Amino acid sequence: MFDDIIRFLLVFIFLLAPYAFVFFSVFGGRQILHNDYEQTSQLCESALLYCPIIEIPTPYDGTPESLQSGSRYVFNGTSSIVGDLCNNATDSCHIIEPNGFESFYSLLFSIFRIALVDDSKNKK
Repeated sequence: MFDDIIRFLLVFIFLLAPYAFVFFSVFGGRQILHNDYEQTSQLCESALLYCPIIEIPTPYDGTPESLQSGSRYVFNGTSSIVGDLCNNATDSCHIIEPNGFESFYSLLFSIFRIALVDDSKNKK
């Protein structure tokens, strides 16, 4: 039994942890909606690089949309480099953060839970 635990940990460290890291690098964190990015790609890229992002909590108002995300992310204020571009980007580039992708560790824990699925019912 002890060697099974060691094998699982080795598989987890050498296979699943790098997979989780790459998956988080591509899909994790805050993202701009694809449609917004296609329409104003230069504005969104400049805003991501130079504008501060703040999180505004959204209260539950009974609609399904308010259940999807507990907060809204917006570009805040002005930047000394790009000026008022941040205010324009707030209306044009909507920022989202998918559930379960808030940090690398939350994604790693989700993959860890998936790896612990017991498949003993199918074995004879």
